[in-house]
Amino acid sequence: MNETAITAAPLRLASDDSYQRVRWGRAGAVYDLIVTVGFATPLTAPLLLALIRALHDALNLPGARLPELDPTALMFTSMFGTAVTMWAIARILRPEARFIAIDTVGRAVFSLWMIWALLNGQSATIVVFLIGEVTWLILQLSGLLRLRRR
Repeated sequence: MNETAITAAPLRLASDDSYQRVRWGRAGAVYDLIVTVGFATPLTAPLLLALIRALHDALNLPGARLPELDPTALMFTSMFGTAVTMWAIARILRPEARFIAIDTVGRAVFSLWMIWALLNGQSATIVVFLIGEVTWLILQLSGLLRLRRR
C-alpha cells in the first residue's frame, strides 16, 4: 500500500454520512438536557418529581399520582437521568447522523414505554413528556431523511 492510499482513507471516512450533522439533532439534544438534567442527581430528582405530583394534583389529572421514591428507586432514576444527560451532551458536542439516528430510535422506544405506562393507568402528566419525545422523533427523522436524499 502506498502513502497516498493511507492518507486518502480518512478523507473518505470524513465524507461518510455518519459524520454529517443532522438538522434538528443538536436542538433535540438541548431539549433532552433541559428536561433530564434535574433527574440526574438524588438531590434534584425528588424536587422535580414533587413538582410533577403537584401538577397532577392541581390539574386533577387522570391516572395514578407519581409515588414517593425510596432510595433505591431514586438511585435508578438518577442513574438514568445521568445517562440521558451525558448522552445529550455528547450529541450537543457531536450532532452526527449516526448519533441522531440512534437517538431517534431511542425516542420511539421511550414513547412506547410512555404509552404503555398511560395504558396501565399512570399519571396523565406523562403526556407532556410523550409529546416532546414524539415531536423530536419526527423532527430528527425528517433531518435524517433530508440528509439521506442529498
